[in-house]
Amino acid sequence: MTEENNLKDETNISDDESRKDSSNTINTGENSSDENLNEEEELDFYDFLEAVSDKIDNITTQIEDRREDSRQRLRRTIDDLEAQKRLLKTQLQQRIQVWSENLKKPNFIRTRDKISFTVGVANACFSPLIAGRWPHILPLVYTYQALFLITLRFLIYKRKSWHYFVYDLCYFVNVLTLLYLWVFPSSKILFTVCYTLSHGPLAFAIVLWRNSLVFHSLDKVTSLFIHMYPPLTLFTLRWLLPIELQRERYPAIVHIGSSLHTKTAIFYTIIFYLIWQLLYYAFIVYGRRDKVARGLRATSYTWLLADKNGFVSRLIQKFGFGGPNDGINRYKVVFYFFLQFGYMLLSILPVCLWYYRNMYVNVIFLCSIFAVSVYNGASFYIDVFSRRYIKSLELLQDHDEVEGNDGASSRQSVTSRTLRKSSQILINNSENNRNSDNKKCS
Repeated sequence: MTEENNLKDETNISDDESRKDSSNTINTGENSSDENLNEEEELDFYDFLEAVSDKIDNITTQIEDRREDSRQRLRRTIDDLEAQKRLLKTQLQQRIQVWSENLKKPNFIRTRDKISFTVGVANACFSPLIAGRWPHILPLVYTYQALFLITLRFLIYKRKSWHYFVYDLCYFVNVLTLLYLWVFPSSKILFTVCYTLSHGPLAFAIVLWRNSLVFHSLDKVTSLFIHMYPPLTLFTLRWLLPIELQRERYPAIVHIGSSLHTKTAIFYTIIFYLIWQLLYYAFIVYGRRDKVARGLRATSYTWLLADKNGFVSRLIQKFGFGGPNDGINRYKVVFYFFLQFGYMLLSILPVCLWYYRNMYVNVIFLCSIFAVSVYNGASFYIDVFSRRYIKSLELLQDHDEVEGNDGASSRQSVTSRTLRKSSQILINNSENNRNSDNKKCS
């Protein structure tokens, strides 16, 4: 029994040891498998990061490629647009050149002047008729013509670098008149200022600067319109428009009464005048002083101060602010502004004292101003235009005939060049005289 028990104990011990060994082996296998799994997990994570990084690099490369392609396409588009722009500019310049050449042909000049003459005469005839028969329509007629003529003048003067003339007082008064007619018809202050300035410095400018009624010249007709039509329109509203329409459309006229308060009218006129003068000084005299000093832009004050034989230059010399060869300095400019201010004050006094209070005095004044413009136009037609215009057209016609002859000799070619030169000189003289008159009108 004892031996059997010992055998059982040994057997149990060996079984336990084998179990321990097997368990240790199992544990070791499990540990090794866990380590392998951890290594595989680590390898998979790094591979994932690497794959993600490669993907990001690929996406970045694609984005850069596409961005470069878009830049190239944009450059090609810009180059194409620039090429089209140059082509259109070239075509436009060619058309403008052809158009300019056509404008200088005798047939076109004659047709243009005939149309301008017809329109000018019709306007001069129908404007008084509309004022007397249908006074309520005259503001509309004035507005349409003002918008068309002033815009056209600005475009023409812009091409010649004269567009600074459009900032002068006469255009400022036209703008104020349009504002009163269509925006502020109830403003007594604005109506008073428009009436005094239009009948004062604006109308007197026709006498001082020799505005002329030359029907075939669009520039001269525009200048006369700018100075004559605002006082005519306001005169019509003041004296010819029925009282019912005044109350309905322009109540400021009814509220003012039969006379202007002289001190109040002068005060507000000075305020509006100084507003224009300050704006003109800020934007033209000071703001564009470099262009004006270099002669790139023409202005009314530089033209008047540079005119050695003009009234302003001679008056400046008498007061000792500089000689005719001293150029334009700030003293001359300041003196010119004070002279213009004094002229404005003197010209508005009769408006407050007589023109607004008495219709017949107002009529005599407007008729006298218009008669001066007619006389100036007659002087221009008889003294200047009749000789210069006919001679220039004859030379141009002879030049066209000589140029059109295919069998012309060398002597005829020389004659053609001589005629062209002579006709061009005459045309340039005509344009210079016309431009001189236009600057005065401005």
